Amino acid sequence: MFKQKEWIFTGKSGKEYHFGIFAKTRPIPEYGGIYILSYTHPRGHRSGFQVNMLYAGAAENFKEILADPPKQDCLWEGNWNCIYLLKFPDQTEKNHVLADLIAGNDISCQ
Repeated sequence: MFKQKEWIFTGKSGKEYHFGIFAKTRPIPEYGGIYILSYTHPRGHRSGFQVNMLYAGAAENFKEILADPPKQDCLWEGNWNCIYLLKFPDQTEKNHVLADLIAGNDISCQ
């Protein structure tokens, strides 16, 4: 989609989280963490990209959950085209970060 390799999302706490960017057609890793499904599109000539968050969740294995993602009808209507992944092995910390991201962002399909 574009050459950028990571995207920064900010939680309600103000903390920034650096996610890797994956097109839907790219192979998805089998590790776990937090994922964000979005509609990502150009804002205009040289203006960068706009990310519309559609869904945020946590998984033990990204490949398994994204083979059959939640809220598929909403994702389809929201033009889901991009996946953002943040590796998190610690379950407690993963849940805190996910809650921070959900509280701090407008997420269409949540």
